[in-house]
Amino acid sequence: MNVKLKRLTILSPRDLEDPVLETLLEMQPALPGFTTLAVSGHGESFEGARAQEQVRGRIDRSMVWLVLPEEDVERTLTQLSRSMPHPDIIWWVEPVDAMGKLA
Repeated sequence: MNVKLKRLTILSPRDLEDPVLETLLEMQPALPGFTTLAVSGHGESFEGARAQEQVRGRIDRSMVWLVLPEEDVERTLTQLSRSMPHPDIIWWVEPVDAMGKLA
């Protein structure tokens, strides 16, 4: 059985991190594990940035990485968009060529 894997990346404002994680953790059937990171966004647009972020020149974001079978990506995005449609939550999908454990 050859399962095509994809990495789904989700970026959200840090104050939306908990609701995003709760939505992912409550999904049925359950998703495999995922990784969260605190990251900074850089670029030209600072719409909606707090004063501190404007001074620093970067916007605080939460990033979630999920490696999923291809068919689970759409289900995950559909559930997130139903649970919390928000214009500051962005996502993208990348292919995963290989994945495994070293031992």
